[in-house]
Amino acid sequence: MRYVNKTMLALSVLLLTGCGFIDLAYNNAASFVASEFDDAFDLSQAQKDLLDARLQQFFSWHRTQELARYRQLLDQAALAAADGISASEVIALNQDIRLAWQRSLEKAIDSLGDLAVTLTPDQIEQYQVYQHENSKDFEDYLEMSQQQRDVYRVKRNFDRLEDWFGDFDDYLAQKVNARLESLPDLYESRLRYREARHQALIAALQNAPDGGISTQRLKAILMDPSTDYARAFEPARSAYWQAYAEALEDISSWVTDAHRQHVVARLQNYARVVARLSADS
Repeated sequence: MRYVNKTMLALSVLLLTGCGFIDLAYNNAASFVASEFDDAFDLSQAQKDLLDARLQQFFSWHRTQELARYRQLLDQAALAAADGISASEVIALNQDIRLAWQRSLEKAIDSLGDLAVTLTPDQIEQYQVYQHENSKDFEDYLEMSQQQRDVYRVKRNFDRLEDWFGDFDDYLAQKVNARLESLPDLYESRLRYREARHQALIAALQNAPDGGISTQRLKAILMDPSTDYARAFEPARSAYWQAYAEALEDISSWVTDAHRQHVVARLQNYARVVARLSADS
């Protein structure tokens, strides 16, 4: 399910941060996921055929059921940003995004879970190799010094904010950077959570009986908040988003009306794009 997860993240980023090729990316998402699965598992033709059919089902559901909710979320964000977003509004929007993510992941497991039953030991081993090669971000970040981590996190957050609001002058840039430096480190906790969840998935696939791993077991590994790794991650996640919401409330009060209008215009434009994609269903 990592590949649907990865694709839904990419689509969410496109829809919520903007890209001139949203239509192309969304309309070709099924092909992208199929290619990722094949790279990871070296699928047989029968598995590819099954995957293609299940992906068509999933993205048909997403287009008809979820895009309207995306548009509503974008409209709500535009209203919140118009007069300076509050911390409570950031928290509420983040919660709505998490719920959308969970709905998509649960549907993806329902749609694609039976593919896991067909995986051979060699394909599971292939997935382990593939995953190891794609975990460079995990290894690189953990090898950074604390100062390097701080610089990396602040720069990423600053670049995202400037992308949303438009360019900051030197005074505002210094003020925003200083505020971002106070945010806690979520990266290490999130990377360790992802790695622990991945290891749990590998163990379940390797130890599954001949009948394969069930969709219920997949949901327990990927979505259950009571697993050890989910419970270990949740305090860090909650603390970070509370701190980020408060920082964004401050920053939103510092920017100019032109900055806020820039955010609103982009959100409204993306809402129109989502409406167009939804109308194509």
